[in-house]
Amino acid sequence: MDLTLLLPLVLLGVMIFFMWRSNKKRSQQQQEMRSSAVIGADVMTQSGVYGTIVDIDEENNITTIESEPGTRLRVHSMTVANILTPAVPDDASALSEHEAVEERPELEAEAESERRDSDNGSESGPNINKA
Repeated sequence: MDLTLLLPLVLLGVMIFFMWRSNKKRSQQQQEMRSSAVIGADVMTQSGVYGTIVDIDEENNITTIESEPGTRLRVHSMTVANILTPAVPDDASALSEHEAVEERPELEAEAESERRDSDNGSESGPNINKA
């Protein structure tokens, strides 16, 4: 058999294997995400609607999402694209601006000067004398 015929066939086989493998991983991740969808979870649909799950009908594949208080949307369960998890900082330095200023002395002086400027009614920026 000619090597010029064998090489494209081998490359095609490898490409099909990797596509099958990535598709299997993606479907497994989707299944894990769907199984973690519980009532009260914050979600985003494929169309970009954010809301909270209030009801799941697994028999009919319908999920009811409350986007605003009193506004409920019935969507197909497969349209839930992401389950949102709250972002938790790795360290305590990013908890709030006030706490971050207290921990970093160089920012404390800057914050104090901004407070003084706002108390005096002046704004930061170039001074323009009015005639």
